[in-house]
Amino acid sequence: MEIEIPPKDKIVSGGCDVALARKGVGWSQSCLGSKANETGVYVIHHEGLIKYVGKTNGPSMSFGIRLRREFQQSASGGKHIYPQLASLAVPPRIMVSLFSAADIKVLVQSFGLELNDYEATEIFEMALIHAYRPDFQRHQENRTAAYIKKLGITDDPEALLAMLKRNSDSE
Repeated sequence: MEIEIPPKDKIVSGGCDVALARKGVGWSQSCLGSKANETGVYVIHHEGLIKYVGKTNGPSMSFGIRLRREFQQSASGGKHIYPQLASLAVPPRIMVSLFSAADIKVLVQSFGLELNDYEATEIFEMALIHAYRPDFQRHQENRTAAYIKKLGITDDPEALLAMLKRNSDSE
Protein backbone atom coordinates (compact mmCIF):
# COMPACT_ATOMS: atom_id res chain seq x y z
CA MET A 1 0.00 0.00 0.00
CA GLU A 2 1.18 3.52 -0.78
CA ILE A 3 -0.25 6.63 0.86
CA GLU A 4 0.78 9.99 -0.50
CA ILE A 5 0.77 12.52 2.32
CA PRO A 6 0.36 16.06 0.98
CA PRO A 7 2.99 18.47 2.35
CA LYS A 8 1.76 20.34 5.42
CA ASP A 9 2.64 23.72 3.94
CA LYS A 10 0.46 22.98 0.90
CA ILE A 11 -2.51 22.14 3.14
CA VAL A 12 -2.21 25.15 5.45
CA SER A 13 -1.67 27.59 2.59
CA GLY A 14 -5.00 26.73 1.00
CA GLY A 15 -8.51 25.75 1.89
CA CYS A 16 -11.66 27.70 2.46
CA ASP A 17 -12.56 30.12 5.24
CA VAL A 18 -15.20 28.52 7.48
CA ALA A 19 -16.90 30.70 10.07
CA LEU A 20 -18.13 29.55 13.46
CA ALA A 21 -21.85 29.97 14.09
CA ARG A 22 -22.66 30.63 17.72
CA LYS A 23 -26.00 29.55 19.20
CA GLY A 24 -28.90 31.08 17.31
CA VAL A 25 -26.81 31.90 14.23
CA GLY A 26 -27.24 29.98 10.99
CA TRP A 27 -24.33 28.28 9.25
CA SER A 28 -23.95 28.07 5.49
CA GLN A 29 -22.09 25.38 3.60
CA SER A 30 -21.61 27.75 0.65
CA CYS A 31 -18.05 28.39 1.87
CA LEU A 32 -17.24 24.79 0.85
CA GLY A 33 -18.08 25.46 -2.79
CA SER A 34 -18.61 22.52 -5.13
CA LYS A 35 -17.28 20.02 -2.55
CA ALA A 36 -20.07 20.72 -0.02
CA ASN A 37 -22.02 17.63 -1.10
CA GLU A 38 -19.01 15.33 -1.46
CA THR A 39 -17.50 12.91 1.06
CA GLY A 40 -13.93 12.42 2.20
CA VAL A 41 -11.39 13.85 4.65
CA TYR A 42 -11.16 17.42 5.92
CA VAL A 43 -8.29 19.23 7.62
CA ILE A 44 -9.04 22.18 9.92
CA HIS A 45 -6.13 24.60 10.27
CA HIS A 46 -5.50 27.95 11.94
CA GLU A 47 -2.41 30.19 11.95
CA GLY A 48 -0.47 27.62 9.90
CA LEU A 49 -1.14 24.82 12.40
CA ILE A 50 -3.24 21.74 11.74
CA LYS A 51 -5.84 21.57 14.49
CA TYR A 52 -8.02 18.61 13.45
CA VAL A 53 -8.34 15.94 10.77
CA GLY A 54 -11.76 14.36 10.29
CA LYS A 55 -13.84 12.45 7.79
CA THR A 56 -17.38 12.19 6.60
CA ASN A 57 -18.97 9.01 7.91
CA GLY A 58 -20.09 7.20 4.78
CA PRO A 59 -22.00 8.18 1.66
CA SER A 60 -24.93 9.81 3.46
CA MET A 61 -22.77 12.38 5.27
CA SER A 62 -21.33 15.15 3.11
CA PHE A 63 -18.68 17.70 4.00
CA GLY A 64 -21.49 20.23 4.48
CA ILE A 65 -23.34 18.08 7.02
CA ARG A 66 -20.21 17.03 8.88
CA LEU A 67 -18.66 20.48 9.11
CA ARG A 68 -21.96 21.99 10.25
CA ARG A 69 -21.69 19.65 13.24
CA GLU A 70 -18.20 20.97 13.94
CA PHE A 71 -18.72 24.70 13.29
CA GLN A 72 -22.31 25.42 14.41
CA GLN A 73 -22.75 25.50 18.18
CA SER A 74 -26.37 24.28 18.16
CA ALA A 75 -25.61 21.44 15.71
CA SER A 76 -22.61 20.34 17.77
CA GLY A 77 -24.58 20.30 21.00
CA GLY A 78 -21.55 22.04 22.49
CA LYS A 79 -19.56 18.82 21.94
CA HIS A 80 -17.24 17.50 19.27
CA ILE A 81 -14.52 20.07 18.61
CA TYR A 82 -16.76 23.14 18.62
CA PRO A 83 -15.56 24.32 22.07
CA GLN A 84 -11.92 24.04 20.95
CA LEU A 85 -12.63 25.89 17.70
CA ALA A 86 -14.51 28.61 19.60
CA SER A 87 -11.45 29.14 21.80
CA LEU A 88 -9.23 30.07 18.82
CA ALA A 89 -8.44 33.75 18.31
CA VAL A 90 -10.10 35.00 15.12
CA PRO A 91 -8.70 36.66 13.06
CA PRO A 92 -6.83 34.93 11.54
CA ARG A 93 -9.55 32.84 10.00
CA ILE A 94 -10.18 29.17 10.63
CA MET A 95 -9.59 27.33 7.37
CA VAL A 96 -10.60 23.90 6.08
CA SER A 97 -8.92 21.92 3.32
CA LEU A 98 -10.99 19.17 1.71
CA PHE A 99 -9.93 15.87 0.14
CA SER A 100 -12.83 14.25 -1.71
CA ALA A 101 -13.20 10.49 -2.18
CA ALA A 102 -11.95 11.01 -5.76
CA ASP A 103 -8.84 12.82 -4.46
CA ILE A 104 -8.23 10.01 -1.95
CA LYS A 105 -8.40 7.31 -4.64
CA VAL A 106 -5.32 8.94 -6.19
CA LEU A 107 -3.53 9.43 -2.85
CA VAL A 108 -4.18 5.93 -1.41
CA GLN A 109 -3.03 3.08 -3.64
CA SER A 110 -3.53 -0.50 -2.50
CA PHE A 111 -1.87 -3.44 -4.18
CA GLY A 112 -3.45 -6.86 -3.78
CA LEU A 113 -6.11 -5.41 -1.48
CA GLU A 114 -9.32 -3.87 -2.75
CA LEU A 115 -10.53 -0.89 -0.75
CA ASN A 116 -13.93 0.75 -1.05
CA ASP A 117 -14.19 4.55 -0.80
CA TYR A 118 -14.98 4.46 2.92
CA GLU A 119 -12.01 2.18 3.75
CA ALA A 120 -9.64 4.38 1.72
CA THR A 121 -11.06 7.45 3.48
CA GLU A 122 -10.50 5.84 6.91
CA ILE A 123 -6.91 4.98 6.03
CA PHE A 124 -6.18 8.44 4.63
CA GLU A 125 -7.67 10.13 7.70
CA MET A 126 -5.56 7.98 10.03
CA ALA A 127 -2.42 8.60 7.96
CA LEU A 128 -2.93 12.37 8.13
CA ILE A 129 -3.60 12.27 11.88
CA HIS A 130 -0.35 10.42 12.46
CA ALA A 131 1.67 12.43 9.98
CA TYR A 132 0.54 15.84 11.23
CA ARG A 133 -0.36 15.16 14.89
CA PRO A 134 -3.17 17.73 15.02
CA ASP A 135 -3.42 19.79 18.20
CA PHE A 136 -6.95 18.56 18.97
CA GLN A 137 -6.14 14.84 18.38
CA ARG A 138 -3.07 13.79 20.29
CA HIS A 139 -5.07 10.86 21.75
CA GLN A 140 -5.65 9.02 18.42
CA GLU A 141 -2.53 6.86 18.06
CA ASN A 142 -3.73 3.72 19.90
CA ARG A 143 -7.07 3.74 18.05
CA THR A 144 -5.31 4.01 14.71
CA ALA A 145 -2.87 1.18 15.40
CA ALA A 146 -5.77 -1.11 16.38
CA TYR A 147 -7.73 -0.20 13.25
CA ILE A 148 -4.76 -0.80 10.92
CA LYS A 149 -4.28 -4.22 12.51
CA LYS A 150 -8.01 -4.99 12.11
CA LEU A 151 -7.89 -4.13 8.39
CA GLY A 152 -4.98 -6.54 7.95
CA ILE A 153 -2.88 -4.00 6.09
CA THR A 154 0.20 -4.96 8.08
CA ASP A 155 1.15 -7.17 11.01
CA ASP A 156 3.13 -4.28 12.46
CA PRO A 157 0.90 -1.17 12.59
CA GLU A 158 3.37 0.65 14.83
CA ALA A 159 6.06 0.37 12.12
CA LEU A 160 3.63 1.79 9.52
CA LEU A 161 2.78 4.70 11.83
CA ALA A 162 6.46 5.35 12.53
CA MET A 163 7.15 5.40 8.78
CA LEU A 164 4.30 7.91 8.24
CA LYS A 165 5.70 10.12 10.99
CA ARG A 166 9.24 9.95 9.53
CA ASN A 167 7.90 10.86 6.07
CA SER A 168 5.97 13.85 7.42
CA ASP A 169 8.93 15.06 9.48
CA SER A 170 11.14 15.09 6.39
CA GLU A 171 8.74 17.33 4.41
